[in-house]
Amino acid sequence: MDLLIHRDELVRALARAQGIVEKRPTHAILSAVLLQASAEGLRATATDKTMTVIADYTATVRTPGQVAVDAGNLFQVAKVLSGDIVTLTLTENGRLEVKAGASVFKLSTFNAADFPVTPALDQARALTMDAGGLRRVIDRVHFAVAPDDNRYGLNGAHVEDTAAASGPVVRFVGTDGNRLCWAQAAYTGELGIGRRMLLPRKGLGEIRKLIEGYDGEVSIAFGDRAALVQYPGVMVHVRLLEADFPDYRQVLPTGFKRRALVDRDALREALRRVSILATDATNSVRFQLSSEGLVLSARKLDAGDSREDVPVELTGEPISMGFNARFVIEVLGAMEGSRVSLELGDALSPCILKDMDDDNALFVVMPVRLD
Repeated sequence: MDLLIHRDELVRALARAQGIVEKRPTHAILSAVLLQASAEGLRATATDKTMTVIADYTATVRTPGQVAVDAGNLFQVAKVLSGDIVTLTLTENGRLEVKAGASVFKLSTFNAADFPVTPALDQARALTMDAGGLRRVIDRVHFAVAPDDNRYGLNGAHVEDTAAASGPVVRFVGTDGNRLCWAQAAYTGELGIGRRMLLPRKGLGEIRKLIEGYDGEVSIAFGDRAALVQYPGVMVHVRLLEADFPDYRQVLPTGFKRRALVDRDALREALRRVSILATDATNSVRFQLSSEGLVLSARKLDAGDSREDVPVELTGEPISMGFNARFVIEVLGAMEGSRVSLELGDALSPCILKDMDDDNALFVVMPVRLD
């Protein structure tokens, strides 16, 4: 194998691999990126066996071939190279020679034949959606998916199709038991995911990174136990979680007794300030709503207390209740509009938060008890 590639292109390929390869692998080959050179250019593959990213890059290939090399080591080397053009050559003794400018590195390699094979996926059933729509959906749901929960059904995002006034939409739903978020976007084609299959949290995050800056259409095909997300030059194979997602509609309040309209940025910044003195365990902040506005307050034993007034438009009776400030701040950060509504029941009832400029997302935050 012998090829020339622009340094920025090589760095981009290896940066994509960093989120996939295992940092402490059970098998050394899982720390590697597979480089395959052909007449079409360079293909880089990274996997942790639950997720695989395959991407194509522009390169001038003088001799086709393939090699597996530690992704972290090659990434560190590529970032510090001074020249714009990098030469990658597989030497006779099986090492990968990396040359740019006056620098020469010779890296140990793995046998490419030992690299895990990506399972084939039936793409007969696939949906197509705008990359911008997929980014917005993931941004509104990913943070609410439980990162590591014994309740296995909370470790991934539920995917379903539903109907909107404009036509069919695909909805992603995530929850960690303390907050729940759903977001949706229009699609064409067919959604073929099974009822007990979930997109894992890590997979959602990596898909989001890979579509950053891409504005075309993305195809998502679902098999029995895996999903394939692709757009020109990039493929992501994700193993799905087989688990029962809770019936999220049962926890959505069907009505509300109070409604508060508030400026999103004002509420978020006030919460950030007040929560400095919130209780460490629950990060709880008191929300005291009345016709005069919203009073946010927090108290930390032996540290002090904090308070801030935020203008609101309240419909309904006054109420005092508590919320984990971080949960509310993250929800507000996932919105884009300037105004947000808080739909409230009683002091211990779930609160629905809605972006007044976006009908394609809904957020629910559970209250906390205040001593």
